[in-house]
Amino acid sequence: MNVTSDVVRPGRPVSRARHVAGATRPGDHPRTSGPRTGLRIAFLTDTFDGGASGGTHSAMRFVDGLRKDHDVTVLTTGGRTSPGRVVLPGLQVPLRRMKANGFTFAMPRRAVMEAAFAGADVVHLQFPFWASFVALACARRVGVPVVAAFHVQPENILYNVGLKSRRLSEAMYRFWVDRFYNRADAVACPTRFAEDLLRAHGLTTPSFVVSNGVAPAITRRTVAREPGEEHAFVLLAVGRLAPEKRHDVLFEAVRRSRHRDRLRLVVAGAGPQERALRRRAQALPHPPLIGFFSTVRLERLYNTADLFVHCSEVELEGMAVLEAMGCGLPVLVADSPNSASKCLAIGPEFRFRSGDPADLAARIDRLVEHPAELARARERTYAAARAYGFEESLARLVDVYRRVVERRAASGAARAAAGGLG
Repeated sequence: MNVTSDVVRPGRPVSRARHVAGATRPGDHPRTSGPRTGLRIAFLTDTFDGGASGGTHSAMRFVDGLRKDHDVTVLTTGGRTSPGRVVLPGLQVPLRRMKANGFTFAMPRRAVMEAAFAGADVVHLQFPFWASFVALACARRVGVPVVAAFHVQPENILYNVGLKSRRLSEAMYRFWVDRFYNRADAVACPTRFAEDLLRAHGLTTPSFVVSNGVAPAITRRTVAREPGEEHAFVLLAVGRLAPEKRHDVLFEAVRRSRHRDRLRLVVAGAGPQERALRRRAQALPHPPLIGFFSTVRLERLYNTADLFVHCSEVELEGMAVLEAMGCGLPVLVADSPNSASKCLAIGPEFRFRSGDPADLAARIDRLVEHPAELARARERTYAAARAYGFEESLARLVDVYRRVVERRAASGAARAAAGGLG
């Protein structure tokens, strides 16, 4: 099969295909209300409303958007089965770092999955874990097309169990591509960088770039600074407090900065590195604010900080980076070869050498000393973010769904016609 790559254009007219022959219409499985012209989507995500990962936040955001026009049944862990939600048993890896990330792996139940999938037009699999592997087989058995999403890199897992092995990472990529992504009907990747990663490891399934987009709940606005920060230079970092996010580099850069007495650091997030970061904070002139904040508080921080700093070595897009950009907050990002976030920098002056606190400190100092340049960067950053509107991303994902539905229906009709001729 030839590799197909496409950035799906929103609004492309695609007719709604008839349901696949042999699959039943929804019976009593729970689903949300929605117009009959919409799709019936079964959306499997191991963790839905309690995790700190970008993939989990992406699932919540897209499900919320999809439910405006489509029937969506979420299969996940936690909570109770209710209309629009089917609960699977969960498993947490008994390691402190993994528990602190708040991620629960779903345990597959074939009968439950097949009952949910039998009434669906399309199945969406958010993570390449055990439940999704079984769900893929279940969907094929009932004749429903599958869209698999790419939101996790092997390094996200390996770093959090204390391993940094290129050999293991390559083995995981090959396994995921061979046994999961190449068996789906389509793959949704948040960036071209993410798509190229899968291609480099043998992806042959049709793939589509669907950005996570700028969070619709966070917008640019004029708000007053928080008390005590009126004359400070505020650095903001947002994301899981996990090893691959390299907050240690940021803390060390602040310690080395010529302007460390003026800098105020805010680290928004939760995760296994929190205790270690609080210990590092004791070496700084001003204690940083570290914690998990509400969306309202985050929006305020995005709109009042001076600079967003992203040190992550592993990133398939960088949802927090996009959120900052959507508020016009200039972003300074690491140039890690394993991170797509470096592509979001508005110029080389807003990238620093990954893992190098000295280079980061120098970049921060330069921007502190050139406020006019930083002010101009706000408008350039905001303009760049307009290419990542969430509604456009939502339309692209729906278009991917309709393509696989139409393709599966056309294939079934061709087989039926061939059978009739025989």
